[in-house]
Amino acid sequence: MSTHTPGRRSLLALPLLLPVLPARASTLELRWRDSVLPLDIAALDARGRVPLTTHTPWTRGPQVFEGASLRDLLPTGAHAARQLTAIALDDFRAVIPMADVRDHGLFLAWRRNGDVMPVRDRGPFWLVYPWSQRPAIDTPEFHRRSAWQLRAILVDE
Repeated sequence: MSTHTPGRRSLLALPLLLPVLPARASTLELRWRDSVLPLDIAALDARGRVPLTTHTPWTRGPQVFEGASLRDLLPTGAHAARQLTAIALDDFRAVIPMADVRDHGLFLAWRRNGDVMPVRDRGPFWLVYPWSQRPAIDTPEFHRRSAWQLRAILVDE
């Protein structure tokens, strides 16, 4: 008789997963057409980062995010695409209209309140909207698109 409980991972499997997560989590892949641009925090920091202070539905008080406007990170030709798909480490997917990049200030954060964000705290990459500056988009629809623990952003033509 098996003592395995469906939906629970064996503790023996955990050591096999642990070496994979840090390497996978440390790089964000930006995919467009046939190209994959791997971005790590050091490369993104070298490009420069700007602050975005906003509240979120998941944190208390204003948060100071550091990162870049997604508009500035995407290749110029990608702005004509119709949507993005953000993929998290756990394979959660958020489909995001390109209008959010062009018109609503979608922001890629890799630091919060001065620190690199660990995976256990929604890091290392989090798509954040400027909700404090744009109350009209502080809605559940936009909250669902604010993906965290990102591993890839796909530009869908």
